[in-house]
Amino acid sequence: MRWTRILLVVIGSSWFFLVSCSASLFVGVRIVAAVDARDVIKGNSLHSGFSMVIESGDEDEPFQVIDRYGLRIIEKQLNDSDPGDRVSFLMSKPSGQLESDTSSFSYQVIEENESGQLIEVVETYHDGDNTIWSRYEATQPTIRPLSSRMFYFGYMFAAFPFAIGFASVLNGTGRYLQQRNQKSGGDPHGP
Repeated sequence: MRWTRILLVVIGSSWFFLVSCSASLFVGVRIVAAVDARDVIKGNSLHSGFSMVIESGDEDEPFQVIDRYGLRIIEKQLNDSDPGDRVSFLMSKPSGQLESDTSSFSYQVIEENESGQLIEVVETYHDGDNTIWSRYEATQPTIRPLSSRMFYFGYMFAAFPFAIGFASVLNGTGRYLQQRNQKSGGDPHGP
């Protein structure tokens, strides 16, 4: 049972504590991000950074990025404007990318049918702190938000206590098993 002895030495070592804590933190951040994903159908409110894209008809600016407040303003203007001046909530291209001072925006039409399009917009902050995915259904006259998810560096602080706890339990178990093995006459460092 040489491999069990090696495993006991590895799990009980201080270096393994650091490795398991780092790995747990890496996984924990992704778990926190998955838990924080929001779905309108489930009654969740969307992340504040939820964004959508619209075509403006301007060749120099193929599309614009708007937030929910901007959507309300545009919808109000649509009711008051000449039908020829209207923006389109449907995208004519399957994907696109746009740079702002603080973020990169990209969109992709995930699904398209006769009634509308399913669109996902990804906003990636230039400083690397945040990425927000916004998904919605677009028809010619309306946009219906569906879901949002986010990957935020601050999730690390929420995952950190769990990572320390998991690494401590794993390390403590390894040390306990090492001591027990030594008391029963086994040498964890021997063949």
